[in-house]
Amino acid sequence: MIDRERKFIDIQEYRDKFIKAIDEANNKTQFVEKNSDTLYNLGLTMYSREYSFSSAIFNAFSLSQLDERISLHPVQLKALELINKNRGLIFSAPTSFGKTFVIFEYIARERPNNIVLIVPTLALIDEYKKKIIKQYREVFKEYKVYLSINEENEYDFSRKNIFILTHDRVVNDDTVNIIQDIDFLVIDEVYKLQKEENNDRVLVLNLAYHNMVCKSKKYVLLAPFIKGVENLDKLEDIPEFYGTNYSPVVNEVVQCNIIDERERHSKAVELINQIDGNTLVYFPTVYGLNKFINEKMQELPEVEINNTNLLEFMKWGEEEIHSEWSLLKAIKRGYFVHHGQLPLGIRLLQLDLFNNNGDDNILLCTSTLLEGVNTTAKNIIITKPARGKDNEFDAFDFYNLVGRTGRLFQHYLGKAYYIKGPNDREYSKVDALKSIEFELTDNSIDIDINCNDYTKHPEFTEFLQTLNIDYESYKRNVATKCRFSTASFLYSRYTTNKTELLNILRKHQENDQLGKLDLVRVLYKIVNSDNREMYLKTQIINKVTYLTRYSVKKVISELRMLDAYKERDIEQLISNTLYLKNSYVEFEFYTRITIIQFFMLCDKVDASLIDVIHEKLTRNIELLYYLNSPPEKLLKDMGIHDRDIKKIIDIIGNEFETVQELQTLLRRNESRFRNISVISRYVINSIIN
Repeated sequence: MIDRERKFIDIQEYRDKFIKAIDEANNKTQFVEKNSDTLYNLGLTMYSREYSFSSAIFNAFSLSQLDERISLHPVQLKALELINKNRGLIFSAPTSFGKTFVIFEYIARERPNNIVLIVPTLALIDEYKKKIIKQYREVFKEYKVYLSINEENEYDFSRKNIFILTHDRVVNDDTVNIIQDIDFLVIDEVYKLQKEENNDRVLVLNLAYHNMVCKSKKYVLLAPFIKGVENLDKLEDIPEFYGTNYSPVVNEVVQCNIIDERERHSKAVELINQIDGNTLVYFPTVYGLNKFINEKMQELPEVEINNTNLLEFMKWGEEEIHSEWSLLKAIKRGYFVHHGQLPLGIRLLQLDLFNNNGDDNILLCTSTLLEGVNTTAKNIIITKPARGKDNEFDAFDFYNLVGRTGRLFQHYLGKAYYIKGPNDREYSKVDALKSIEFELTDNSIDIDINCNDYTKHPEFTEFLQTLNIDYESYKRNVATKCRFSTASFLYSRYTTNKTELLNILRKHQENDQLGKLDLVRVLYKIVNSDNREMYLKTQIINKVTYLTRYSVKKVISELRMLDAYKERDIEQLISNTLYLKNSYVEFEFYTRITIIQFFMLCDKVDASLIDVIHEKLTRNIELLYYLNSPPEKLLKDMGIHDRDIKKIIDIIGNEFETVQELQTLLRRNESRFRNISVISRYVINSIIN
């Protein structure tokens, strides 16, 4: 087994040597012509092309039906063969392999009717959508493309449909039951199914797998390079595993040692000044990224900006966010920024400019780029190998990030500059090839609860008795939203703070004119384990849940009028507001409040008091984030700025379900979109042009 693995690795080592040689050659064409037979024998047929007889014949017979300018390489053909052969396949390969291309090639060749593509982020939905409706539109013109499932709609499954969905859209029973028949299912970034006991999102990912695979005639699970998945025999249907380290580009790590933790950012600046080509600069936290901008970039001169979109965006950012926003400071000095606090449209605009606006761009980023987002980066500078403040990378995470560099026919060699502090790890690529285990096959109480196998967990049955409810009621209202440990924590916090909560609700019931800040504050205290900065955060949540839709700038302005925040750092206020407004309120705060409302029902609290929470807070969140309005929610999930959505709906109406129907309406009314933000105009242009 060791010899086989070593042989497996050595083949890629030979490929790497020749790819590096192409990169270094003064006359690349001449080098490829001279070595075409060797390149062909190594499977690097995209380089050998027609320069040898064997390669010319191979490439002629392996032409893509997706893109006639491309021939598939031998390992892509192998993957296609395995997809055809097996009902289920776990397909693992490096970032640069072209896994998504193989998936779309399979669809182009086999034309399955109903296709479901499940991805972990809205940014990946955008990438898939662009390929289907723009890059390969002729191939997919027969398909209706949906980015969500509306329980009130009827779908014609006798026709060709593609659903591109995030995992959370396929865990609710009512939604799942709508999809009657899946001919081809793809779940991307499937390594995220490995168990994390404190991560509610991982549970959702596993439930999506469980719900969708059983409905699918054929399915493929995609992952970065892993060497296996443990305990697959525990699944009802055992997928085949196929892993390869084949890569048509080389990723090289350059270690840059420092002896003092405080040198990390200075070293990053030094590297930025030394290297050429599009470069990512990775930071473990948004705080660290903003600190870099405010401390290291202030010294840099401002650059001349000629891009019309960028100039308009900067003006909009000053009015909508703040003139002291760190992102604007970065752009003025020629840098782009990408992290999870930013609204999707802002991230998409900057990523597009980074990829397509020259060859020497710098993009400051966090772990959002670990989740499958493709770039044209030649280099990455890793300022610290961690995700978050204390979560150190393992070798898998490290090389997943390294793999974001390099691009076929553009950057043969991608380089990762690793700023290694005195306490940082040494990383070996061999260690990155780890086996993972899905939570579905582990002894997980949460999977058992969701799969009707809960009776072997006495702590759960006791909890049902405490709530005085049956299993089906718990499953419907709680189980798919959070883990049992989270539900237990929330119930404990609810009982501890119940008296205060009820007193506040009674006050609001007696006086409907009261502001909701005290209600926001007590609910925040209940649903959070970490209540540091609670007063600041609840002030912000209170303001961003006004139905008048405050801009970030207005939130900051009103906060600075309060004595407690007059001297507070502007960047900290902006960062907190962006995070709470764009991530926390919709995805965590709202979900947990609805669970508290359910506990109150179980506790037989007066229904009129529970209604106060709805009328004062959760109804606002539902309206502001379009949680019950599928057309508006679709626009939001595509990156349209929230304060433009109603303006656009007033122009185009809400009679659309598919991406193509929306595309037609936007195209027909393009000239009427005068008073919307540059972000929304950019998103609309990316859809219709």
